[in-house]
Amino acid sequence: MNHGPLCLQYTKLPGFSFLLFIQFVFTLSVNVIVPEGSGVTLSCNDHNAPKIEDATFKWTFRSRASVSELQPEKSSAFRKPELYKSDEGEYECLMEGHLGDSRVRISKTYNLSVDTRRSFTQWKVITVTEGDVADLPCSPPPEATWTKDSVWVRKIKEGTLKPLQPLIWDENDDEPIEGVYWARPNEDLSIKIFSSKVQDAGIYHCQFQDGQLMVELIVEALPPPRCYGHTDPWELCEDKKSRTAAAVMSESLTDFATKLYSQLRNSSPKENLLFSPVSIAGVLSHLLLGARNETRTLMEDALCLPRGFSCSHKAMKVLREETQESLDMASQIFYNPEQTLNEAFINQSVEFYEAAPTMLSSNPEENMNMINSWVAEKTKHKIPKLLDTVDASSQLILVNAVYFLGKWKLKFDRNSPPSSFTTLDGDMIRVNTLYGARYPLSEQFFSSLKAQVAAFPLTGKNRLFILVPVTTSLEDLQAVERRMTDTVLREMAKDMAKVSPKIAEVTLPKLKLDISTDLYTLIEDIGLRELFNDPNLCGIFPQQTRMPVVLSDARHRASLTLSENGVEAAAATSLSFARSFNSFSALQPFILVLWSDQANSPLFMGRVTHP
Repeated sequence: MNHGPLCLQYTKLPGFSFLLFIQFVFTLSVNVIVPEGSGVTLSCNDHNAPKIEDATFKWTFRSRASVSELQPEKSSAFRKPELYKSDEGEYECLMEGHLGDSRVRISKTYNLSVDTRRSFTQWKVITVTEGDVADLPCSPPPEATWTKDSVWVRKIKEGTLKPLQPLIWDENDDEPIEGVYWARPNEDLSIKIFSSKVQDAGIYHCQFQDGQLMVELIVEALPPPRCYGHTDPWELCEDKKSRTAAAVMSESLTDFATKLYSQLRNSSPKENLLFSPVSIAGVLSHLLLGARNETRTLMEDALCLPRGFSCSHKAMKVLREETQESLDMASQIFYNPEQTLNEAFINQSVEFYEAAPTMLSSNPEENMNMINSWVAEKTKHKIPKLLDTVDASSQLILVNAVYFLGKWKLKFDRNSPPSSFTTLDGDMIRVNTLYGARYPLSEQFFSSLKAQVAAFPLTGKNRLFILVPVTTSLEDLQAVERRMTDTVLREMAKDMAKVSPKIAEVTLPKLKLDISTDLYTLIEDIGLRELFNDPNLCGIFPQQTRMPVVLSDARHRASLTLSENGVEAAAATSLSFARSFNSFSALQPFILVLWSDQANSPLFMGRVTHP
């Protein structure tokens, strides 16, 4: 960098002398060689020059034949998209401005040469995963000449190239385990790197006369095993007396029940509906035992459990023990013998769900019969068949069975006469009934539900709630369903416990419901689509690879009988109101809730539109 002359200029007035400016001139020179046809951007700025303010720019071009002033630019950069031999010469930028109180001029000159030699240069980026075969292509143009002895080099550090010596691989032999080989030795210069390592990443040059191909190889490290850090047993529950856990589980089950009802009620709004939230929660809870990471969080959200709640399985065990007088609930896991189960999961399945996982056979029909027999046994043959088929590729089948038997604490009259039931369409159908001429009944109209609610006590600390809308219309039935939130349901159960029974004439239709539910769609609707796509079930299958074990099917079937003996129900899951004070009739569409006072949550929920 050259410094120009130092110029001092004064202006004199009587008695005073003023220094107007000091001018420094900086001169910079740069040599540039550009391939013909390429573009170039020239800049006045230079890190060696001082930073000046209020700068103006002037560009001048000097060739061998002439000098011309270029179009002034507001910025410090001059751009030319394509350069040819006629563009060779000197490009000067003159920049003027202030440096503090000084006036400064900077001159920067580019001596630009245009290279007209034809060359062939390409750049490719190849990305592979560690352990994969890396294909590095190189196909020179026909006019290029080359020899294989020195064609490939690798840049190992700045300014240092290391020659490669690819081997010849006979395609009739087994594929090489590792090393560098010619990919197509009789066709081009491409090479293959077998069993690529992270250390193989870098810049590779395929060189030939007047050209080269540069390949940047990126080798991504293998991700850690899918189940890395996710195979530990379910953590211990610190709630020694299980009181807090039981309260949380009670609230969660009621939330879950009303969430399921809100999803199911619109699927077939005029049809009978019956499901067991405790059965569906039971099978999902058993699966939760082996869920990890995001899948665990999604399942806890779907089950309305607090995130990270460690006592859910202990609470389910307590629920099963406390309700066993009238409720038999069992879970079972059937798995493909090709899968290896986590020993901790097996032990905790026995501890919390009294179920050691059962291995499937290679015969799909045998598997179907085995599962259906298990369901029939657990439901006292109320559900003799849950599955029609079992896919030979099934990796995991979860089944939960619930059987409920509650006798009326107060009996109905024997040989009750048939009566007429009014359907949603206004049709009258004859049905067998349960009739009590002088039945001690707790009933009350709930404005929060817009329904008359009657509570029928059952053995085993259970109650059957019948919710009758104000009319027989679909609109009024759906209005009750919309209002039936978890909060309203809990308040209803609590308030009805305070209502004193009074003698009433009671008429109920006899019921025998047996309803299957599309659990696959239901699981998706409550936010668990991941179970069918990419779940983290590493707590069950610790050796999961990149191909996860997914749920391929989900079934739920519920059965309920309402007779003189009481309420008999079963379920199996594979994932202002004008009414006489002394009369209660459910001979119209109604909602039923089979409530456990022991669990403080619903065991079954449903809707009867056509007995």
